[in-house]
Amino acid sequence: MNAEGNGHGHKAGSVALSFLVGGIVGAGVALLLAPESGRKTRKRIAHFAEDAKEKAEGSFGEVKEKVTTAYERGKVLLKRD
Repeated sequence: MNAEGNGHGHKAGSVALSFLVGGIVGAGVALLLAPESGRKTRKRIAHFAEDAKEKAEGSFGEVKEKVTTAYERGKVLLKRD
């Protein structure tokens, strides 16, 4: 088992992303099923969507950084041979 995997062929990032997406979907369903007025529900959904967007952008930045680091390490390893 490597440091990035969980022993079942899944990367830690994909597992974390699965939990993030599941949380977003669950929260969205809860908002839609909440017994509130349409105006309040729309405001909550808009706020929730903005938060989700910010989190997704942050996650994308982290993934991009990890991929770039792995790519650079791979280039160094290939140059050694």
